Order: sequence, then C-alpha cells, then structure tokens
Amino acid sequence: MSATAWQEESLIVREPQGERSFGSADFPLAFGGADSRVVLAGRPAGVEAWIGMHEDQLFVQPAEGAAVLHNGLRVTQSTWLKAGDVVNLGTARLRIVEEHGQRAIEVDDGSAGNITAPPIISQDARLHGDSDAEAEPLAAVRFRASDSAKPRRGFTIKPARLVLAAIGVLAAGILWFVMTATSIGVATTPQEARVAISGGLLAVPVGGRYLLRPGDYTVRATQEGYKPAELKINVTNTANQQFALALVKLPGYLTIDLPVAAQVSIDGKENVAAPGEFELQPGSHTIAINAPRYQPFTGSVDVEGLGKKQIFTAALVPAWADVTVTSEPAGAQVTVAGEVRGTTPLKTEVMAGNHPLEVRLEGFKPWTTDIQVKANEALSVGPVRLGLPDGRLSLRSEPSGASVSISGVYRGQTPLDVDVRPDLAQSIVFTRAGYEAATREVTLRSGEKQSVNVALTGVFGEVAVRAQPADAQILVDGRPAGAVNQTLRLVATTHELVIRKPGFVDFKTTVTPRPGLPQVVETQLLTAEQTRVASTPVVVTTKVSQQLKLMPIGRFTMGSPRREPGRRANEAQREVEFKRAFYLGVREVTNAEFKRFKSDHRSGIVPPNTLELDNQPVVNIRWEQAAAYCNWLSEQEGLKPAYVKDGDSLVPANPMTNGYRLPTDAEWEWAARYAGAGTFRRYPWGDALPVVAASGNYADYTARVVLQDVVPDYDDGFAVSAPVGKFPPNTLGLYDMGGNIAEWAHDYYTVSVDGNQVLVDPMGPAQGRNHVIRGASWKQASVTDLRLSARDFGDGPRNDVGFRVARYAE
Repeated sequence: MSATAWQEESLIVREPQGERSFGSADFPLAFGGADSRVVLAGRPAGVEAWIGMHEDQLFVQPAEGAAVLHNGLRVTQSTWLKAGDVVNLGTARLRIVEEHGQRAIEVDDGSAGNITAPPIISQDARLHGDSDAEAEPLAAVRFRASDSAKPRRGFTIKPARLVLAAIGVLAAGILWFVMTATSIGVATTPQEARVAISGGLLAVPVGGRYLLRPGDYTVRATQEGYKPAELKINVTNTANQQFALALVKLPGYLTIDLPVAAQVSIDGKENVAAPGEFELQPGSHTIAINAPRYQPFTGSVDVEGLGKKQIFTAALVPAWADVTVTSEPAGAQVTVAGEVRGTTPLKTEVMAGNHPLEVRLEGFKPWTTDIQVKANEALSVGPVRLGLPDGRLSLRSEPSGASVSISGVYRGQTPLDVDVRPDLAQSIVFTRAGYEAATREVTLRSGEKQSVNVALTGVFGEVAVRAQPADAQILVDGRPAGAVNQTLRLVATTHELVIRKPGFVDFKTTVTPRPGLPQVVETQLLTAEQTRVASTPVVVTTKVSQQLKLMPIGRFTMGSPRREPGRRANEAQREVEFKRAFYLGVREVTNAEFKRFKSDHRSGIVPPNTLELDNQPVVNIRWEQAAAYCNWLSEQEGLKPAYVKDGDSLVPANPMTNGYRLPTDAEWEWAARYAGAGTFRRYPWGDALPVVAASGNYADYTARVVLQDVVPDYDDGFAVSAPVGKFPPNTLGLYDMGGNIAEWAHDYYTVSVDGNQVLVDPMGPAQGRNHVIRGASWKQASVTDLRLSARDFGDGPRNDVGFRVARYAE
C-alpha cells in the first residue's frame, strides 16, 4: 500500500465477499465487469462507472454509453453523491452510507408562443408645397403727410406690389437657406423609426436626408416597441455628414405555465416562484424548473421583446411512479419508508429511489423488502404471501447467564426471549462455565408462547487456601467462606478469592476449579507499609479473568529506518523512554469478555466463517466502544476511569489515571518488538522473511476463499480470526501481537517527522479525528503490514480490528 493511502480521506467498499478500505490515492475507483477495481458479478467486461472524490466529496462518473442510474434517474455526466443515494449499474446496486463519519459503499451485485408583429408603416419624408396657395392679402394703409409738409399731390401703394415684394423676400430667404445649409443623413435601427430634429433654425427633410444650418441639434428617434433614442449632434459646413441611432427593444413578458407551484431559475439566477409572469430582455433564455414530485427540467426560450407577451409551457416529467402492492391474504397494511399508504390491494405513488416497504397483517408475520423505484415506470410488488407468525420462547436458567443455542445456532444468554419457527422440533442447549449442559426439546404452534426453565447442575473442583496470618478470612465472590487454611469445594467456573484481615492489605486472586484437579492458593498477607515497599505484581487479573503482565521499562527507537523495505511515511523514528511502569493484556479481548459489558454486540461473519465464537477476539467495534469497555473494567475494580466525557465523545483523562485503557502507540510497539537484551524485532518471528511456520494468524492459504492476496506457501489453519492465544507468545509472554486481528491504540493518529528529542511516556496528540491501529491481522499478507513498526489508522469498526487492555501500575 502506498504512503498516500494513509491520508484522512478514506472509503470502505462492502462487497458480498467482505469489505475493503481505500485511501485518496486509490481514486477514482472503477466499478463494472472484468478489468474493474471493484468487479460486479454478472456484468460484462469493462468499466461502467467510476466513483471519485473531490475536496472530500464523492461523485459518480458514468463510462461512455453506460446505463447508470442515480436514485432512479439516468445520468450521463459527473453527479455528486451523498449518504442514502443509490447508483444502479444494470442489476447491480451501490448504496452510499455514512456511519459515525465513515463513508462506505454497500455493493449488491444482484448474484414557446407565436406573436405576430403589427404591420410596419412606411413613411416617406417628402417636402409638401402648394403653388396654388394664395398669399394673405395686405391691408391698404392711407398715407398722410405731416403738418409741416406741403404735398404737391396725393400718393397711393397698390396691394399687388406688396404681394410681389413678399414673394421676393421669401424666395430670397429660401435661396439663402439652401445655399448655406448642410445636407445630413440620419440612419436608424430599425430603419422605420420616426425621426425628429430640434434646435437651430429649421430642419428640412429632402429625399431621405435633412438640410440644416450649421449648429447644435438634438436628434430623437421613436418606434413602437422600442425605447426612444436621442443623439446630440453638431452640424458643420462639411458635406454629406452622417449620423446613426440604434433603438433598444423593450423587454418582453414571459408567462411560465406549470401544473404545480415550483421554483424557477432563469439564466442561472436566484430561484423565484412560478407559475407567474416575468419581464425579460429580448433574446434566448435558459429556464430551469424544480417542481416538487417532478424531475428537474431545463429548457430554453427566445423572447421577442417589444413589450409583447409570450407563454412558455414546460413539459414536466414526473419523478414518481405508480407502485402496486398485492398480498395474500388481502387487507394488509402497506408502509413505505415509515409512512402508512393504505391496505392491499393498493396502488400508490412513490418517489424515485430506494425505499423500505413493509406489508403487515395481524396474525401473520410482517414482510419487508427494499423497492427500487424508477421515475415514471410503474412497479408491481406481489402478490406477497404472508406467513404465519413464529412461536415465542421464554428461556430462564438457574443460575442465569447461561449461553443458549437453538438447533445449533447461538441465540444469547439467559434470561432470553426468542422467536422460533412454528411446527418444527427445536433442540435447546443451555451451557454455562462450571455447570453441566442441559438440553430441552420443544415444538411450538404458530403464535404460541412457551416458557422453559432449567436448573443447571454444577461441576465442582477443590481449591486449598493456605495463608498467613492463620486467622485471615476468605471471601469467595464477595461472600464469606471461613478462615484460611482450608479446602473449598467450588463450582468449576471462575471465582474471585479475597483473603482479608484488618490491618493487612487484601489478597485478591481469581481461580477456576477443575474436577479431579485440586488447586492451591497460597499467600502471605502484608501490611500497608509492606505492600508499599513490595515489588509490583508481575501479573494482574481483571474482573472478567483477563490477565495483564507487567512490562519492562527502558528506552528504544520507535519507528523504522527510511530504507527498510515496506516502510511507510508515518513510521518516523523517535527516541522513546518509559519511566512509568505499565501492564499490558496477555491476550486480545474476546467476544465472551466483551459481551459481559455489551451483551447484544455482534462481531459478524465472513461467509462461510463466523467471527462470533466466544474465544475469538471481539471485532467490528469503534474506538469509543473499546474505550468504554476499559472504563467499565475500571468501574468493576473501583479504579478512576482513564477516559472522560467530552460532549458525546470519550477523550483521555488528563492527567492519566491508573484505570484500564488502551495501550499507547509507543507501548504497543515496545512490547511487540522487544526481544530482550536491548534488541528489537522487525517481524513477529524475527528479522527476515519468509514467514516462519505457525508464527501467527495472517492471510494464508486457508483464507484464499475470502481474500485475494495471501502469504505464499503459508497455512496457519484459520481463514478468519483464530481463538486468542492459539499461537506461541512473544518474548514478553504476549499472544497475537503480530497477527490474528489488528488492535486499537490509545493515541490519536498523526504523522510525525524524525526527531532527536526523547519522548517520555508519550500519550499521543491531545486531539484528532482518527486513532492509531497497530499490528497485522488475518486479512494481511504484505511485507509492509507484517512488520511490527507498521501503523494504520481509522475511526470506524472493521471485521479485523479489536483491542487488548493496558493500565499503569500506579
């Protein structure tokens, strides 16, 4: 695996055969038939789609010509993905999920208006004159001489002369205007616009042009459907001057007609409500419509403008489909995605996508399925044949806590209520450590309830208790059992023995009697002062009989050298020194031990192999569940918890207590690599390949049915996880430090750089998102992963990750 695979961005792909984790360097992931990264059974050869990641966001990219559906709708280009989305590749289905911040893909391979413009009215600009018009007559004025004058005779002005004079003056003025005016041209867009010129003496239209005296004028053009335009011009003596005005069309009014209220985006601008009328500039516009229960619509429309009105009717396509559900018998209630839709026979509209559907009728077993609805494609479900209800068993035992198997399948611990198939003989087996197994046979009718109570018969063993002082008292599982120096007859299960005397420190131990094998517990009680100076115990045992060994303390170089084969970039070398004594669990925490804390936990299966056996290591747990288990162990023994609440999360206590916790990154590597006399191993079996026979549980020949990559020529006998402690311990007496399952560490994950500073009892970064995972597992076969200095990280459960416990000695 490359170094970049250890970045924060990750994705888990869950396939029918198991699951795989991919880092950012693995993207894009190809899905399809042969030659794809993720091969889907029954699909033709070649890639059908890629799943990519951009800025921590997933997207799907269909291959050219591939039929890819996203939530029931076909996609032909890159489409963003979110939790809950479903992508269909033919009969295969990919579901996007997110659990506790971990993204995963679950794989099921299917084993405009027409407006007529008003007529255009042409107008010739002509100069109209009437040669027959009569001039206004001039009124006769009587001439009178002044008093001082002595007229010799009278004088009279005739009207005809005045008319002739006026005509002459007018002709002269016109001639003067024509001789001194300049001819200009005014071009308009549109050409039929009306032109008016103001300012100056006079504007005379002549043959499509205008005669103007030199000076400043205002040219104004108007036309119906356009905004008026004005232009300031300066006319000079230059001949044939030309001016141009372009009128702007008035907006148009577009009515968007829809069958339902919707949100409309025009040319990508903000959404507005529709149906309604919108003022738009002339030209082409893109209309995007998001209507409830309809598929997104995008179309274009050409707006004519000129103040005209148009209607745009969008042909919306339903985003739902009619789903018909029938059942035998009829009258069953149908629920889709938690919503009651009616009773069968039923026809109901369901939105495109994947939906859980339940058919329920009193007196019958409920029937559930997932339906994949494709938009506008009718779907029929049924007829669903409802089965008769199961019988119900109430199982009790004395003592309680017995494991119950029904017809060979483990169902839980007493007290237990469980449903069983009717009209079939059921073999019930009760087992509890220290007691003989009890078997019962029952057959229940449909809907019948029955109780089964079993008194278990104990299996006893003898334990001799020898101690000083001789008057010290014995307590067995908290109950007084008399003075020391006697032989106890105890049920063959784990017991806690306490030897107590006032003024002395209690001696505590656990013991598991065995029939026919007498055991001896021998001790010397110490006073508080003696205890204080006494050596720290080499081994401690938890309330659930887990042993922890005292680890040596010292100094070593954590990480791996740069040239070590298989080294990752997150294995920086640092000097680490341990000064505070600590204990480390001899074995990994088992299913049985974890279920004492959380009885409903399921480690799962890797078909056809189970991960649920009591002595298999617990897996499929989050880091916080492992931390909570450590706090629970601390509570059993009255120790101060090593983890405290911070909102909804658990974080390390500061300062760190001596309560149970997960081993730190440095503690784990120290204990795993320690080989004595200042030497440290590279691999669990030594310093070189190949893998030594029976050295641990790795991806071996047996696991080839569930894994692609295995260790060549190696067979450990286990396809998945083995019972804890099945392989030889390491130098410090610790089991499975280099195989079986990987293990959660205490530290938040970070990538450090090489440094010379000595770190004393390091506890890791103060905060982070992911946590460190250490050790190889049954799924791993590479040189990189088998090395004891290899580091992994995560924040969610995996079927090959569990944990072991640790604590400080004081």
